[in-house]
Amino acid sequence: MTKFSISNLESARQNPTQFAQSLKSKDEGWLGGKSKFSAWKYAVNEYHKSHDLVKAINYFESTFTRWFADNKKNEREKQNWIQILESYTSEHSKRGLTYVEHKKRIRIVLSSKLSITGEIPIVNLNSSFGYAAYFFTKDSTTWESELKFPIIQDYIANFYGVDLSEVEVGIFSIDAEKLSQVTYSDQEVADAIKELRIIGQTITSII
Repeated sequence: MTKFSISNLESARQNPTQFAQSLKSKDEGWLGGKSKFSAWKYAVNEYHKSHDLVKAINYFESTFTRWFADNKKNEREKQNWIQILESYTSEHSKRGLTYVEHKKRIRIVLSSKLSITGEIPIVNLNSSFGYAAYFFTKDSTTWESELKFPIIQDYIANFYGVDLSEVEVGIFSIDAEKLSQVTYSDQEVADAIKELRIIGQTITSII
């Protein structure tokens, strides 16, 4: 079965035919690597595992030292990323979130030939005892219009056996250093699922 990452869903949405051709040529694209953003996300995971900000900062500093050169520019950037980590933990606490799990693997079957895979970085319980799933982004603009968020809301609701209204989806944005979230209406989620099926049909007809 052919699969692609949910992080690339927006590319598939914009041009399903071209995206299908990229899947056929095994050129979906990979956004991994030893970036400072990746090091920061590993530190967030450490924070949620240990519930200890000091340990998370130490983990980040250790990773940063292994991955990047020791110079003034990197030192300034390291301190900035630590500040962002502190902002993240403050936001998490301020909003009354309770950690459930991180790097939650997902799989959404679109056809007998195609599926979407990927990870939800963080799943929490919110202060209303519903679920809140967050992604990490560098840019806080336009995220609410992305197709993956209502799709993830539906996925979380089905996985945990709760109503759609009990699930928030959102982001922690690096630029704004804050959490943002939304709960899409039943109709918005239904429309997103319908659009996803059409995208899946188009890609399946080509691969």
